[in-house]
Amino acid sequence: MDRAWFSLMVYSALRVGEVRRLHLSDLDPEGRRVRIEQSKGLKDRVIPLSQPTVDALRAYLDVRGPAATDHVFIYRHRALGFTYCNHRLKTYGRRCGIRVTCHQLRQSAATMLLNAGAPILTVQTILGHKNIDTTRRYARLYDGTVATHYYCAMAEVESRMGLQDVGDGFASDPAHLLALVDSLQNGTLNDDQQETVHALRTAILDLAEREATRVAEQHI
Repeated sequence: MDRAWFSLMVYSALRVGEVRRLHLSDLDPEGRRVRIEQSKGLKDRVIPLSQPTVDALRAYLDVRGPAATDHVFIYRHRALGFTYCNHRLKTYGRRCGIRVTCHQLRQSAATMLLNAGAPILTVQTILGHKNIDTTRRYARLYDGTVATHYYCAMAEVESRMGLQDVGDGFASDPAHLLALVDSLQNGTLNDDQQETVHALRTAILDLAEREATRVAEQHI
């Protein structure tokens, strides 16, 4: 059960209250979507479900058993209490040596979608935000992809304008490469990935320094 509601928060950006109020009739595993009704006084919305979320929901529903309520998530045959999800996250967090909240899972969903290239209006709809500025505030790491998108697009623009040869784009420029690496550092990476990115950045700086030294020696 915990895996199922966790997946709904981190992959579909559901609020903890939306998870607790979810009814069996709101789920459409075959269509890979879930319906959220009147959350925070806002309009109803239909949210797509990732395949891992569908798999987690099906595994949970297979063992859910009967209950006096048709709420999706139940504990001791009743709908989840107000503090259940946060308490469970605290327990898992202690085991892993981290601190995590339900709100952070929702924020992570917005960040991952935007960093993967999803249009911000689409993410706004998924999150159920009335104001797009709220969506921007949720996605703290979104700016990390701006440099990547800019240099990719600008390389294409320059190529079309004949300012550079095809295949001789931003990848050969150390400054551009560093911008791309720095954008990765702003993403959601584990410790090993952070070390890899750091090593890549150091290598680029070293190569750039060697090239500058070689050029300087040629002019002596």
